[in-house]
Amino acid sequence: MTFKAPYLTYRDVGKYAEDFLTKYHPALELPIPIEWIIEFNLGLNIVPIPYLYKTFKQSGFLSANRKIIFIDEYQYDNFVEKYRFTLAHEIGHFVMHESMYEGLSFDSVQEYIKFMHLLPQSELYWYETQSDWFAEQLLVPTTQLEKSCIDLLESNRSQFSEIQSLSYEFWSYASNELSDYFEVNPIVIDIRIQRENFVEKFKNFYQ
Repeated sequence: MTFKAPYLTYRDVGKYAEDFLTKYHPALELPIPIEWIIEFNLGLNIVPIPYLYKTFKQSGFLSANRKIIFIDEYQYDNFVEKYRFTLAHEIGHFVMHESMYEGLSFDSVQEYIKFMHLLPQSELYWYETQSDWFAEQLLVPTTQLEKSCIDLLESNRSQFSEIQSLSYEFWSYASNELSDYFEVNPIVIDIRIQRENFVEKFKNFYQ
């Protein structure tokens, strides 16, 4: 069996996320209704598993037949932002890695973990990294993030207008302020702001 992740850049992955949203949520209303899309547009089942993370250090995984997303039950019940990110991550595998699931067969958590441990680390790295990139860009679309940043900058003009150049501390504040709109953890907003180079783009916003 050959398990080979496709070569995809961050922008390549972003195009997958953009196309996915165009098809399933073109209005881009926030927060992105990832759970609804999975269950009602894609027809996949979301199945919580008790102690999945505690026992196996797995937040979730996509079944071999790509019809079920298994999710840590505690995360499912208690951490909505992490839950949403895990769902989006697994949909990244569903969308980008279909060919990698061909011929796979694992019917239990134990079989899945055993399968993952047999994979080359370099391929596993790209397989997981690409799905993280997908989740970031799916839940925090660039157009909506830029609009939200501008709105936040404008609403704080009186407070920060004398600042010559916006610091990292401001963007840390922005990440915390914006995370609720997108229903993600602030670190996801922070990563997206950095990757889209908004720090540089808006550094002279108040000049």
